Amino acid sequence: MEFNGMNPYDTVIVDTVYDENNQIYEDPGGSYPLPDHFGDGEYSETQTILVDGGERFGVSSVVFDHQEELLWMGNQGGHVTSYYSPAVQKYTSFQVHPTEEVRDIHTFEEGILALTPSSLRCQMRRGIPIYTHTSANLLEMQCFIQISPTNILMGGHQPHLINFDFNTGQETQLLQVGDNGCAILRLHNRFICAGDPFGNITLLDPITLQAEHHLETYSGSLSDFDIHGNLLVTCGFSQRQGNLTVDRFLMVYDFRMMRAVSPIPVVVDPLLLKFLPSFSSRVAVVSSLGQMQLVDTVALSETELCLYQINTANSPLTMDVSPSCQYISIGDAGGHIHLFSSSAPNASFNSFSRDTEFADPVETLPSIGFDDYEVPLSTIPMPFIPSDTKLASYWPEEYLKKVYWPTPSIDPEILKSMKIQGTIGYAPNPMITKRNQVPYNMDKRNNPKTKNYSNGDSSNRGGSQDPVAIPKRYRKLELKHSNKDDIDFEPYNKTMFCGLEANLPNNYCNVMLEILYFLEPIRCMALGHLCSKEFCLCCELSFLFNMLDNSQKVPCQASNFLRAFRTVPEASALGLILSDQNPESKKKTNLIRLIQSWNRFILHQLHFETLETRKRKLSEMERRRNASESPRGRVNYASRNGDFPSGEHGNDEWYRHYRGKSQVTTAEDDSSGAAGLEGANDKDDETEVSRLFGMKQLQINRCLRCNTDINKESTLLLCNLVYLKDGAGKEQSFGQVLSKSLCPEQTTPAWCDKCNKFRPTLQLKRLESLPHILALNCGMDNQNDKDFWQSQMDVLVGNVTKQTDNATNNSGSNGESGKPATTQTKLCRYGEHCNRTNCRFRHPGQEIEKPVSSNSSQLYYTHPWLPTHIQIDLDNTGNVEIRKLMDSDLEKPHEVGELKQSVRYDLMGVVCHITESEEKKNLVAFVNVGKKYHERVGSSGDSQWYLFNNFSVTHVPEQEVTWFNLEWKVPCVLYWINRDLPTQFCPTTIPNPITADVFGEDKCIARDRGRKRITFMPLGFDEMPKKGELVAMDAEFVTLNQEEAELRSDGKLSTIKPSHMSVARVTCVRGQGMLEGTPFIDDYISTQEQVYDYLTKFSGIQPGDLDANFSSKHLTTLKSTYLKLRFLVDIGVKFVGHGLKNDFRVINILVPPEQIIDTVLLFHLPHQRMISLRFLAWHFLGVKIQSVTHDSIEDARTALQLYYHYLKLEEQGIVQKSLEKLYEVGKSMKWTVPDDTESTLQWEASDEEV
Repeated sequence: MEFNGMNPYDTVIVDTVYDENNQIYEDPGGSYPLPDHFGDGEYSETQTILVDGGERFGVSSVVFDHQEELLWMGNQGGHVTSYYSPAVQKYTSFQVHPTEEVRDIHTFEEGILALTPSSLRCQMRRGIPIYTHTSANLLEMQCFIQISPTNILMGGHQPHLINFDFNTGQETQLLQVGDNGCAILRLHNRFICAGDPFGNITLLDPITLQAEHHLETYSGSLSDFDIHGNLLVTCGFSQRQGNLTVDRFLMVYDFRMMRAVSPIPVVVDPLLLKFLPSFSSRVAVVSSLGQMQLVDTVALSETELCLYQINTANSPLTMDVSPSCQYISIGDAGGHIHLFSSSAPNASFNSFSRDTEFADPVETLPSIGFDDYEVPLSTIPMPFIPSDTKLASYWPEEYLKKVYWPTPSIDPEILKSMKIQGTIGYAPNPMITKRNQVPYNMDKRNNPKTKNYSNGDSSNRGGSQDPVAIPKRYRKLELKHSNKDDIDFEPYNKTMFCGLEANLPNNYCNVMLEILYFLEPIRCMALGHLCSKEFCLCCELSFLFNMLDNSQKVPCQASNFLRAFRTVPEASALGLILSDQNPESKKKTNLIRLIQSWNRFILHQLHFETLETRKRKLSEMERRRNASESPRGRVNYASRNGDFPSGEHGNDEWYRHYRGKSQVTTAEDDSSGAAGLEGANDKDDETEVSRLFGMKQLQINRCLRCNTDINKESTLLLCNLVYLKDGAGKEQSFGQVLSKSLCPEQTTPAWCDKCNKFRPTLQLKRLESLPHILALNCGMDNQNDKDFWQSQMDVLVGNVTKQTDNATNNSGSNGESGKPATTQTKLCRYGEHCNRTNCRFRHPGQEIEKPVSSNSSQLYYTHPWLPTHIQIDLDNTGNVEIRKLMDSDLEKPHEVGELKQSVRYDLMGVVCHITESEEKKNLVAFVNVGKKYHERVGSSGDSQWYLFNNFSVTHVPEQEVTWFNLEWKVPCVLYWINRDLPTQFCPTTIPNPITADVFGEDKCIARDRGRKRITFMPLGFDEMPKKGELVAMDAEFVTLNQEEAELRSDGKLSTIKPSHMSVARVTCVRGQGMLEGTPFIDDYISTQEQVYDYLTKFSGIQPGDLDANFSSKHLTTLKSTYLKLRFLVDIGVKFVGHGLKNDFRVINILVPPEQIIDTVLLFHLPHQRMISLRFLAWHFLGVKIQSVTHDSIEDARTALQLYYHYLKLEEQGIVQKSLEKLYEVGKSMKWTVPDDTESTLQWEASDEEV
């Protein structure tokens, strides 16, 4: 289709236009203004800038950065410039070659690569050069692409392709491509496409780099081509009558058929083209006259013409499309960059860009008023002054006077209890401060004239404005990731209980996991639970609790639980999943609100998962009973529980929120009259969770006009504490607040069916039963709640103070001595002439001071507002009465009397939010560990309180649990447990639900079921491993994110955030018997998370192996493999492998040390390096493994052979001699395995010596 109606240099278009149906017609008169585009106007030119050196050189290369919001430009003078954001603000600019032009630019994680005809420059984005590579092989280089995480492939007008490792800066391989050379390189998931200047495109294998196919595109020359999906589109020149002319047809090739399909006509002379990534069928085509056309490659009918005119008088030389498909950049010979933007709001270069590092702003000195005498001169930095030079501010000694630090004020509570003998006063030490600890002078810090200066230093140090020192056991713990395996946790945990590591995303829930574990009924329920659902939090709690039972003092990881937690859609909908990619938003997270939402979520999730499991088991039993009663007789199946693994989800529709309290509806309205049906429904929907936490609540909606009642019954698993809005200063006990929270009353307009209109309605809630475990959310995420809690603590301490004063006055009036008069009544003997600072006596004209409210006072510590024991009495009307129990009340018999129900509760767990600074906030848990847990770890004693701060565990007194300083220690969650809990909830023995049936329930979830490549032989029922038998094991892993590290001043790398490893393959090999060395487990683990690096060189895992749609392996779920490993651990087999400590850590399974035989430790001398499996196999066995890549079956077999070889050496008594020889050979060979010829000779020599 020819189109000659537009001249790019004219200002009007004459005669030829397009109508809505794309039909050309002649307009009889006039001329039409030139628009900048035809069609739907999807893009518009938003920026045109003259680049650095643009007045002399044209733009030879433009590239969008794939990691940051940057646009890179290289010109024909060897200069590279980057521009930040769509505003095209210059970021960095530097010269990469003095004379040669920049042919191509490529960005990677650490920097950029710039290619010139004879050199390759590696540069940091900030402009700092890393290295410049030149060699005799670099001749007329033209293009390059990245083919692996560390390698690029370079081509040019020469007969070689160069494989270059840009990490080491070395050329690793030269490939012959013919005399035509290579002008364009493009990467496809199946091929590497290399185009030469003569119209030929060669398809290379990405692994072997050998030519697989050849395509002939144009008879003249190839101008450009691009690849997307299964299509390859080219533009170029054809030979017509002996001359080269631009071909108006785009050639299209389909990789599936390996042949050309229908060409695409265009209305411009195509010079450059690029696919639009988000539109697989759209191509942007640019002509040498500055016209750009968007073409659809798969449209069945003629589409609307979409044509743009670039605002330039020069020929375009290069173009690129941003990864987000929202920007197109074009560079021309006149030194300009033209940026086209889509009409999408908030358009950006990348969908997910990391933050760009900018230069630090120059700090300016604070301005000081000329007449401001109170500003400290220390805020102005001083230059270096020699020691013998005096400053202008130097004062002679006769004008100086030595003064001492003023004595800190004494707490009034201490002064009241002080006894005076002569001139010396004595009082008990409250032990609330450390030796020589002096609080900051808050008067000076709050001075408005000096506040700005004092805050500056503290903020730079990351310190807090809080004058109270936070104990170390409460602070957020941070450990170096580089030495994780060498960490000594002994200083952090001197108890027999273990904590949880805090180096995983969403580890804020560790505190709640500890509380749930030390709830004996929840622990017993979880350990006895097992279902077929892949991502079941109750199952993951069971696995985690098993590790906590068997791991004494060594902290465990909750990685598998958090992995399943991230897949729950309700957790994501409630905002409980914190992204690890944006640390700034993570710092702004309200942890108080988050942990309370998590508390509500986990109780309902456990309830619905256990309910779903029970219903599934009942339906399975019903199905089996029907099958057994069938006339065909009973059928025996080899595998049981055939629904393993299941993709079923929980019943999401059961979630319901009402006024901040999540409810589970268990019956219909009372007016329905179906009482028997309701009772049946209640029983069917009951679970262990609802029997423990459930409170049956009756909601009554009463119309105040017609007195019509509508009743609704529900089960409440958790309660939110509700405080009075204007309750500050009014005395209310904790029991009164809890009573109003359990049975609230309010009046609100609501619809009345009888009145047929909105009427004032009284909403009442009454309890019908009390729970065995009472879970409370404290709120405290706003200032009103904190003010109420603080006021109640102040009122309580004030009452105690008044009682103490009355007792003191009474004793003084009776003639008793020993305590002085209060400071409010006794005058200072010096009167107005008193010059003592902080004088505790009253002076003339001074108002009587009220008692100072200080949370550090001993009274706040000994008289908490939160009780540790309460009793809740429920009467027949549904009202509750709550009272605090003293220790003496607990010894009395508990009488219910005429009450409907009466329960005594003990405080079992408290979650607190700790604020050390704005940047450092964390959660801690106080747990009252029961007697059974102490007996389980071999310790004697009754229940005791412990503070769990991730992996730090500390024994604390009971008073510290209920003492709160709301400036840095805020209560979030409270757990109370029935003091007389029925024994049915805590069985003495829990049967292990993991049996040998897990081997029969294994299923492959890949589409082809892995039938093409079965690499293992399942265990028979007669060869199940027994205690003490050997099983060789190996595992392979992939990474889900990139490791973040920084370069320290001493030149060493410090890990900021380690890479998150995920298990990808697990192999277990028989260790004895006729089938010794034959694998019985070889599972590839399916993952739903995005894999950052498959680590193919070290793991052997290829892209697609873990995808159920494409994998040809035996693909299964992590839970299925985990159950098989747990069964082997529980029966007591011994695992043989190399580096098993890391394998079990990533799998997140605990194996007792006596069941691990690690060859990396067997063949190791103290204070020497660890030796690789490959070198051990070559040295002792004379075999070469891992030549190309790793294979877990090969590694497991090799580890088993090495262990048997070690037993032979031990039998001969030459283990030490063999190890010394091993290290001697290893050092001489620099721990590398030689080639085949040299390997045989050296191994025979070393074997003879041994």
